[in-house]
Amino acid sequence: MRKQTMGTIALLLLFSVTTFGQAPEAIPRTGYGYAFFTPGVLVGEGASPTINVGGGAEGLIKGGLGASVDLSYLFFPRSGFGEGFGMFSPGMVYQFGKYRKTVPFVSGGYTLAFRQGTENLVYGGGGINHWFGKRWGLRFEVRDQIAPRDPEYNFLQFRIGLLFR
Repeated sequence: MRKQTMGTIALLLLFSVTTFGQAPEAIPRTGYGYAFFTPGVLVGEGASPTINVGGGAEGLIKGGLGASVDLSYLFFPRSGFGEGFGMFSPGMVYQFGKYRKTVPFVSGGYTLAFRQGTENLVYGGGGINHWFGKRWGLRFEVRDQIAPRDPEYNFLQFRIGLLFR
């Protein structure tokens, strides 16, 4: 677990260093949607691979601070698609350098996991949005979802997404 955390931090620092050397653009990207595919792992007693697919939206409120919301479906490939559960995740985001093509960000918030019952989770993470044009780009994010009742279990995810406006 410690190696994964250190690797994640190193990756975020690498992406962050490359973004601050870019020339600024005239128009910030203040609101957009995204669709994502997320390979991940449930960490706890052993490790179980997970897949999470879904979509969401983000909008900036003031400066780099904004709000986000995701709706997704997480399942375990070994158990099959039908054994998964839904996830609704409202949260906050802070973007650094919103006038650049590559925008690093940090995010955090609440997740409601649901199927026949519900489970409350909290998440934190960060990543980059890279815009190839005015209307589309790619998103790379590392997110960790933790259940406060069982903190030894968490969903470590690497999100790969398509940005659109």
